[in-house]
Amino acid sequence: MKPRIKICITCVGGRLIYDIIRAIRDADDYEVEIIGIDSDSSASGRLLCDSFYVVPHSEVDPKAWLKEIYNINKKNKIDGLIAFSEGESRLLGKHRKSFEDLNIKISITDNETVNILTDKFLMLSHLAKSGIDVGEYFSVDKISNFDKIAKKLGYPNKKVVFKPRYGRGSRGVLIADETQNFFTPLLPERFCGLGSIQVLQNACEKKNIGISDYIAMPYYGGNVWDVDVLSKKGEVINVAARMRQLKNPLWPTSTGHKASADSRIINYASKISKVFNINGPSDYDIVIDENGEPKVLDAAARFSGSVGVSYVAGVNMMSQLLRFMFNMPFKKYNIIDGMLLRPYITMAPILDKHELDFL
Repeated sequence: MKPRIKICITCVGGRLIYDIIRAIRDADDYEVEIIGIDSDSSASGRLLCDSFYVVPHSEVDPKAWLKEIYNINKKNKIDGLIAFSEGESRLLGKHRKSFEDLNIKISITDNETVNILTDKFLMLSHLAKSGIDVGEYFSVDKISNFDKIAKKLGYPNKKVVFKPRYGRGSRGVLIADETQNFFTPLLPERFCGLGSIQVLQNACEKKNIGISDYIAMPYYGGNVWDVDVLSKKGEVINVAARMRQLKNPLWPTSTGHKASADSRIINYASKISKVFNINGPSDYDIVIDENGEPKVLDAAARFSGSVGVSYVAGVNMMSQLLRFMFNMPFKKYNIIDGMLLRPYITMAPILDKHELDFL
């Protein structure tokens, strides 16, 4: 008898959710019932799930989010919960015991590690102390520190990046470039842009943004990799790396990837997972600097929202995650190195019960 798993998945409104759910269902060693949740009632992924619930946003009202998860469990008797956002990761880590008491397996490593990974300054500090080369970085607690810290990083001769310690996506990312005399927004509907130090200071003051809890680091102009890692007590089970191929490097969703088996990236990500003794999924943004050395830019205690891209390139990280969570034998996957990947609008089969949804 194949085990039947009832799994709850968050963020099913994600742009690449189809590949994630397709990867979960593509297994011959288990059967799965998928309960999707999202704060958006029009989340496109609801059509791919066996059932769907609207939940509060975990970072807006964490108590209400938890309460709704408990209510969903009462109705469905969930076996496991897979999170895809920072806020959800922190909540699951903090309330691990309550989920264990309900016999719900969660996809998150220990709470202390989650809190370090989701704070960029703590993450970089911990890795640096452990001997991992993370490059230069400084904490920033007010706008008036911009100039002084930027100079430590080589400004005005070099570009400098300022970003929130707890930020996600490209929200709040500011790039100091001495040649830019006007603020240039880099993303629609998000405060993210380019300008000289003075321009950035003026833009922050105009927006009434105080810039507390920021970090500063060099602007690395090289290629960036999204790297999903599944580990068991720090020992890597699978690594799936994809080099971003983006017209705008700060774009928050994938516009193109290239599957990669680059040993520099694989080994560096594996070392990070070992340092943190990760027990579950993790996600790293890694850049290659001007000297050809990897540097971590960001980390999370979950898979990236584009993890399904790796499934298309030969590595089913999502089904491996379920095997990890429910103590099933792992399968062997090999990435198709160099495969070029682009997102397309396509027709996908949905469940019969959703035939009239959104019509």
